[in-house]
Amino acid sequence: MTVADLCSRLDLTAPDGSLADTVIRQPSPLSHSVSGDISFLASIRHVSALETAKGSACFVTEAVVDEVAARNIIPIVCKSPKYELSRATALLVSPSETAPNISSTANIHPSVHIGPGVVIGDNVKIGPNSVITHAVIGNNVSIGACTVIGGDGFGVSFGPNGEIFPVPHVGRVTIGDNVRLGSNVCIDRGQLGDTVISESCQIDNLVQIGHNCVLERGCLLAGRVGLSGSCHIGEGVMMGGSVGLADHITIGARAKLAAFAGVMQDVPAGEFWSGIPAMPIRDHMKIVAQAKRALRK
Repeated sequence: MTVADLCSRLDLTAPDGSLADTVIRQPSPLSHSVSGDISFLASIRHVSALETAKGSACFVTEAVVDEVAARNIIPIVCKSPKYELSRATALLVSPSETAPNISSTANIHPSVHIGPGVVIGDNVKIGPNSVITHAVIGNNVSIGACTVIGGDGFGVSFGPNGEIFPVPHVGRVTIGDNVRLGSNVCIDRGQLGDTVISESCQIDNLVQIGHNCVLERGCLLAGRVGLSGSCHIGEGVMMGGSVGLADHITIGARAKLAAFAGVMQDVPAGEFWSGIPAMPIRDHMKIVAQAKRALRK
């Protein structure tokens, strides 16, 4: 729909002149936006996303109007940009009605639910009572019982008067070849864009992977690991049981996280971290030793 139509549906003021006739096709993350996309920018702290932005329009606060306009992106001024993009997403995106495309060599338990638009490759095995929606699954993938792939992630936006609006998730989950998922794994679809599990990842039972996470090739996640949204996990990373990550964390390639590590900052490649909050394991062990000595006194 046009910018004018969209603003009218959202009770917002449309820009003047020919800008109001600009056609909007889909919502997108600002940094990855292209012509026809609409995004949001709420704070000057995230203005760096404009460096690669090529979208047509953006919901903004007054504080960032000039920066957005300078990139030839139409600013739509509002009090709560994330809230307005959530509402716009609900208007712009319709559920898929495409029939699933499932390889004849896939071994799928009859109790499994497969949603519209799902693609499943060769020699995939899916255990009982699993639910697969909004996903593209490669070859030689094993999925345990009661696993849910492609459900909505957890996210809300707040309107100018405190209204709560669930953030629509319109992306997918993509799973590469030779991936193993245990039982009771939940992998949320992307909010905008995809959640990605790259080839040869091995994921244990009871693991939660939030929306828009990316796991590079060959990651190993033990039971009860929890990844908040938009984490990037480098190639060959290993996580012990019950590791937890805050959102937007980057773990460098071949880093290791000990069991129960609570990760609240980025971890450099190749390092071994532990503890809550997580830190290099040598630092953590020194703190533990000092605490033990203090208790003996």
